[in-house]
Amino acid sequence: MSIPKSSPSIPDGDPQGRVNQKLRTRQALIDAAIAMRDEGHHPTLAQVAERARVSRATAYRYFPSLEALISETAADREMKLLESFWRPGDDPVKGIGQAANALNSLLLEDEIGLHVMERSFMTVWLENESHETPLRPGRRMSYIEPIVDSLKDVLPPRARKRLKQALSIVIGTEALIAVRDISRASVEESLDSAAWAARALVRQALAEEEEARRKRHAR
Repeated sequence: MSIPKSSPSIPDGDPQGRVNQKLRTRQALIDAAIAMRDEGHHPTLAQVAERARVSRATAYRYFPSLEALISETAADREMKLLESFWRPGDDPVKGIGQAANALNSLLLEDEIGLHVMERSFMTVWLENESHETPLRPGRRMSYIEPIVDSLKDVLPPRARKRLKQALSIVIGTEALIAVRDISRASVEESLDSAAWAARALVRQALAEEEEARRKRHAR
């Protein structure tokens, strides 16, 4: 995927449009890096930027180093499709545990890359003057959102939104850095704890909604 250097301007009153454009630019850089490495090249960040048809300065706003970009290309390439282990109609509790394991296992295969990615995210945030747009791929949400949304007939919108937010805390880079670096868990313990926490959050959301229904019916 590539984008033109002179992409259409986004109206000032369309913040979501700006977010989407920035996400497309990030993905264009990742796609360009993957394509060049597949072709046998070991590109510089400047060469990736040229392939993606963005300026070098733009590339450095998204990826402070080539190492950060390479770490993200590895995550993009190896991440399993949700459909490979969970589909609508399957148990959401089991599915969210599988999702946590799928993404967290991938990230823990390269702990140096894990920390490089997190450093990159923090650098981009700190250098983004407005801080209005977190320039992060949000890969975990491609697992979390479909699984939680499969509960739309059980959980109301507010409960689903809160559950998605809570699950984002226990899946992904920050969760793994916390459990590995702070609680000193082993890799196996880290994966088990994260999957357990994810399943527990879904169970708790379902239990709370069931309790609320019982109270409504008892009135």
